[in-house]
Amino acid sequence: MSFMSWTGAQAHLDQMRSLPNLSGVGIITRDRDSGQVKVGSDREPVVHHRISAYDAAHMRTGIEGAARIVEAAGARKLFSGHQRGRIWERGRGSIDDFIRHTNTLGTAPGQIAMAALHIMGAARMGGGRATSAAGPDGATWEVPNLVIADASTFPASSGVNPMISVEAIAYMNAQRLAAGL
Repeated sequence: MSFMSWTGAQAHLDQMRSLPNLSGVGIITRDRDSGQVKVGSDREPVVHHRISAYDAAHMRTGIEGAARIVEAAGARKLFSGHQRGRIWERGRGSIDDFIRHTNTLGTAPGQIAMAALHIMGAARMGGGRATSAAGPDGATWEVPNLVIADASTFPASSGVNPMISVEAIAYMNAQRLAAGL
């Protein structure tokens, strides 16, 4: 429900009551363009990222594909994660009209709910300090005894759910760390 636009307390309550008959569809895209992580004034990391036009086009394609899939599967209602989005209801407008409407709503902050589920490549492993945050064993170049073992060690986004790859990297890096202790 975190991706549902807020249109009022009653609408939210009605949607919450419909949860037994509700299914979510996540649109996962492989972003091409990146952002930056900088150290804030409080010395904490701050992510700076705005979705590029190229990546936004892929998101719109994903939303369109998901809408067509759930409509074909018999969904009676659907909505996108757009704040100003509308709910499509079977028999009250075409799926094409819904898709055209969502394409006009934008992807800037505050326009659509998004989440980064697996941040890949943010602290990549590699062969040298100039191109990576950590060595091939996940040990960081700058902080002794700090080993990275998650999706941030990937060279780039894989474009798919990385669960098995993350488990393999974590296992490999943990084994190398344990052997060195």
